[in-house]
Amino acid sequence: MTDIAQDHRFARAPHLWALGVGAVISGDFFGWQTALSAGFLGLVVNLVIASALYILLSFSIAELSTSIPCGGGPYAFAHRALGSTAAYFAGLAEVLKVVVTVAVISVGIGSYMNQLLRLEEGNGPIWWVVFYVLFTVLNLSGVALSFRVQVATTVLSVVILLVFYVGAISKVDYGLWVKQQDWEWKDGAPGLVNGFSFAMWFFLGIEELPLAIEDTIDPHVNMPKGLLSSIATLLVLAFATSFFNTAIAPGAAAIFASASPLLDGYKTVFGDNSVTSGFSWLLIVGLLASFHSFIYCMGRLVMAMARDGFLPSMLAKVHPVRQTPTVGILVGSVLGLVTVIIMYYAIGFVRLGAVLINLALLGALISYAFQLASYLALRIREPDLLRPYKSPFGVPGAILCLVLVAYAVFTIIHQGSASTDFLVSIVIAAIYFVVGAVWFVGFARHHIHPLRLLHDGYVHVESPAAKGTTV
Repeated sequence: MTDIAQDHRFARAPHLWALGVGAVISGDFFGWQTALSAGFLGLVVNLVIASALYILLSFSIAELSTSIPCGGGPYAFAHRALGSTAAYFAGLAEVLKVVVTVAVISVGIGSYMNQLLRLEEGNGPIWWVVFYVLFTVLNLSGVALSFRVQVATTVLSVVILLVFYVGAISKVDYGLWVKQQDWEWKDGAPGLVNGFSFAMWFFLGIEELPLAIEDTIDPHVNMPKGLLSSIATLLVLAFATSFFNTAIAPGAAAIFASASPLLDGYKTVFGDNSVTSGFSWLLIVGLLASFHSFIYCMGRLVMAMARDGFLPSMLAKVHPVRQTPTVGILVGSVLGLVTVIIMYYAIGFVRLGAVLINLALLGALISYAFQLASYLALRIREPDLLRPYKSPFGVPGAILCLVLVAYAVFTIIHQGSASTDFLVSIVIAAIYFVVGAVWFVGFARHHIHPLRLLHDGYVHVESPAAKGTTV
């Protein structure tokens, strides 16, 4: 029942806002455009549903993170509420999500770099390697530096989007660029189903914030503030990006097929000239903000799971001075890089980003299900558990969120049944969890540290309402 050492804590609410928004903001730069497969109005419908899912999820996680302020995030919640087996698979799902999400963002970075330099798409793997190496090294340099870089890149990314929105106002012509292209609705109900998972890309990653709990000062105060301010910012950005980037030239059809939609939008607003070309280099910052944020979260998650016996102990090693999870970051980065390169040569470039997004979402949705089940179990079994922050939506909100998670899983399976490329993501996820189950049965379940997990799950936090109480 002791405090995590305060010496290495750095993050307050603004840093957490930067980490939360930064983890997700790449969704406004790349990836979301595939959601236009449902048409623009179909995208709006899907975006409303996805917004509801992530709002409910964020409030539930905000409560969990203050009740169980442990750096393991999803798997720590599951262990406290559902036991070690559930904890392992919740953590396994989260690892899949973070590793593959970093890979997705690297694809976006490569696409923007190729377009800015007018290079062939075959140069993508070079950019993936370059940026993986650069940001892995940055994350190995220490928590304080990582958070400072995160704040800077996130603020700049938001400014870049705001500049685009303001410039696009005078260029908007919904009738010309959406209606006349017959892009309000596409393919009816099947279009809505096929486009839903990509609307979620506007928000995927906000749930990573609890992984920063061990770097957070006064987590019972700063974590809910960071989570809720992040989701509020992301809601505004998601609806603004989807409207302004679609209702201007080159129009909804071209944006749907684009590999770098925001860059195309910037060219429409400010012209395709040397000045715009120079300014367009700043657009890469939004992708880098998320890339950096997810590598940070990936290292923290792998370290925490290894520390508690779910993964090989060598992955728990941290730098003796900087306290960065060196081995976890390195191994996670290598796995992500290998994954994106193998997938590129297996299915090609055209659908690479979309297929990887669905693979990341499968991990995310399984993780969400475990977190929401943990929330419900703790609310029912332990109503007197100290909760410095409580979700205003409570149990009904968590149940509704679980229903939306189930619907999201259905949409991904539906895509897999209709497309061989998208089926690849389902097959890879299935193989991943089978291999993970074998590891758990053969090794991990015999090496879990229950006392350490209990210790980490009851980190001491002082709240204004219950000073001196442990949770």
